[in-house]
Amino acid sequence: MNKFSNATCPVCGKPFSENEDVVVCPDCGAPHHRECYQQLGHCALIENHKLGKNWEPPAPAKPDFGGQAVKCPRCGADNPEDGIFCCSCGARLNAQAPGGPDNNTAAYQQRRAPFGGGNPLYGTPYADPYGGANPDEELDGVKVRDLSQFVGGNSGYFLANFMRIKQSGRPVTFNFSALFFGWKYFLYRKMYGFSLLIFLFNTLLGLPSAICLYEDLAVASGLAASYSVWFDSMMLAAQFCSILSTILSMALCLFCNWLYYRHCIRKIKKIQQTLYVSPQEYSAALAKKGRTNLFAIGFLMVLYVVFCMMMIPYLMI
Repeated sequence: MNKFSNATCPVCGKPFSENEDVVVCPDCGAPHHRECYQQLGHCALIENHKLGKNWEPPAPAKPDFGGQAVKCPRCGADNPEDGIFCCSCGARLNAQAPGGPDNNTAAYQQRRAPFGGGNPLYGTPYADPYGGANPDEELDGVKVRDLSQFVGGNSGYFLANFMRIKQSGRPVTFNFSALFFGWKYFLYRKMYGFSLLIFLFNTLLGLPSAICLYEDLAVASGLAASYSVWFDSMMLAAQFCSILSTILSMALCLFCNWLYYRHCIRKIKKIQQTLYVSPQEYSAALAKKGRTNLFAIGFLMVLYVVFCMMMIPYLMI
């Protein structure tokens, strides 16, 4: 009976009740009370048969909430002002923030998603896969939608920072993964050339400390009678290189997102130079050339374990 809950019988004009006996016209689908249909002997809307029209249920009456209705961000249905979830689709509503402006006002939406139009269904720009930006907006000639597909995992974080970099004109943001993992993080993000450059630079910075460690082990194990004449110089160089390594880590933390942004733009424009038969092939190319490389990280971990096992006999001498 839900289908006919708002309908009335076209013969008697009375609404249908829950347990009432209803018959439906086989030609147009109009519901009738069985008694009314038998009494009339035919469909009351026979004129519609000649015009080829089908019966349509009446539109449900809009509820009166007694105040200003709140639009659902997903389906657009009206909801009570103090509602939390949409009474039509169940989506969470942008309810009134305690002590603040209405979440549906332009000022609040601008503060909530300061990097562009965004999708109000997401609580923060970082939760939105487009970082709070319009998917069709362009950054240096590349659509935000393409950037999101290329970045893949954690795209909301990167897209939000890309928009911040573009709007402010300043390349400085924070990426603590780059701070703690260094060249390995850039390898994970498929920035192979830059990752190799940082690895070589870190290796050079670590040489003085490695030499000093070897000297300590040699003296402690009795392989050397005393420290070499240039040990003090190596200690000083090791301290200096440690400071440079810290500065490098901080620089990677501050400029990683900008470097990755330039990498994404360059790679996507290179992909766009290739002609693809369908948009699906283009999306597949973005995912293949972009995203992350978990295999490389796993391979490095295996190499590290093998190296440690090979070094154990030498350390036990």
